[in-house]
Amino acid sequence: MGEKTNKQLIIVSSLTIISTFLMGLIDAYTFINQDGSFASAQTGNLVTLSVKLAQGKFGSLTSHIFVFVGYALGAFIGEAVLDKLKHTALYKSRSVLFGQVILLGFLASFQTILYDAMMIFCLGILAGYEITVYRKFRNTTVNNGVMTGNTKNMMNNLYHVIFNHNKQARHDLLAFFLVICTFMIGAGAGVLIMSVSKLLLLWIAFLIVLSCFLLTFVERD
Repeated sequence: MGEKTNKQLIIVSSLTIISTFLMGLIDAYTFINQDGSFASAQTGNLVTLSVKLAQGKFGSLTSHIFVFVGYALGAFIGEAVLDKLKHTALYKSRSVLFGQVILLGFLASFQTILYDAMMIFCLGILAGYEITVYRKFRNTTVNNGVMTGNTKNMMNNLYHVIFNHNKQARHDLLAFFLVICTFMIGAGAGVLIMSVSKLLLLWIAFLIVLSCFLLTFVERD
């Protein structure tokens, strides 16, 4: 039982890190291609939306509105998935990854003909879904797309490590640090990939998720 639990923990943690890298990729993509919008960082997205609204730049509001609505819908869908699969081995379930494979495959295949509003809406759905479903690294609850909370929690735990010598805080500190670094690497990789070809990034994201999906067929208890 202990070995099985540990294996499940490794699967959960690995998917969370992979998802964090993907969120970095996707945010770099939307920031560059979609008028400074973010797929996962809705605080920044809402600030930009509010500023443009106050400045009367109504023509540039579309991407921010669509990504916000998409994100909200994705979070709702993610919670529904968690609720429906709460009595099963969630992260072994192919259905968790299957929707992501289909969505990213669709976006990658038709990215040259999709309207910007449809693209940012779908990427918002993806971000909201991933942030809701993939939020555990070992025993630490993290956020794989919004680094504000992770940074705050990392520094809170740093305090307890330094002054209270708290062992759990040390584990949590390392988890938050790893997630933040992974997100930054993903965003940086996104910029580099797009400097080669703007069409390549979504295909790489698709192949990463597809690989995770296919691995569920070879994973054994």
